[in-house]
Amino acid sequence: MGRLHALLVLTWGLIRSLAAPLLGTRRGLAEFRRSYAADRLAPMSAGERRILPAFSACIACGLCDGGEGAAMARSGGRYAGVMDLMLASSRSMPDYDAAARSFEAVGDERLAVLEARCPARVPMRQIAAFVRSKAAEVAGSGVAAAPSGSEGAPGSVPGRNPR
Repeated sequence: MGRLHALLVLTWGLIRSLAAPLLGTRRGLAEFRRSYAADRLAPMSAGERRILPAFSACIACGLCDGGEGAAMARSGGRYAGVMDLMLASSRSMPDYDAAARSFEAVGDERLAVLEARCPARVPMRQIAAFVRSKAAEVAGSGVAAAPSGSEGAPGSVPGRNPR
C-alpha cells in the first residue's frame, strides 16, 4: 500500500509540474520567496546565475591567506582568511550574512591586491559584492539571521554549525 501511495504522489507531482506552464499556474518569485524564506535563500537573476561559475575558480593554493594573520586575529574569530571565504563561506547562501561580516575584515582594497596574486584569477571583489548584496537582500526580507551558536568564539568559523 505504501508503494502505491508513493507512486500516486509522484504521479500527481509530475502531472502538476508538466501542466502548470500550460495552464498558466506556474509558481513564481513570490512562491519561491515564501517557500525558501526560512532557509534564507534569495532568488538569483539570470545575470547572477551567469557569473556564478567564475566564483568557483579557487584552487585552494592558499596564496591569498599570506599576510592575513593580523586581520584574522583582529576579527575575533569572524574572519578565517580569504581562502575560506572563496571556498566555503561565499558558496553557502544561508551563510552569506556571516560571510559578509568576514569580508568586512578584508576590504576591497586588500581583495584587489589578493586578486592580482591569485593564480586562478578568482574575482574576489565581485564575489564580495555578490555576497554583500545577497546578505542585504535576505536581511531586508525580514528573514531571521543564522542562529548564533558558536559564532564569534575564538577559532570558530562564522555561520558554520560545528558537528
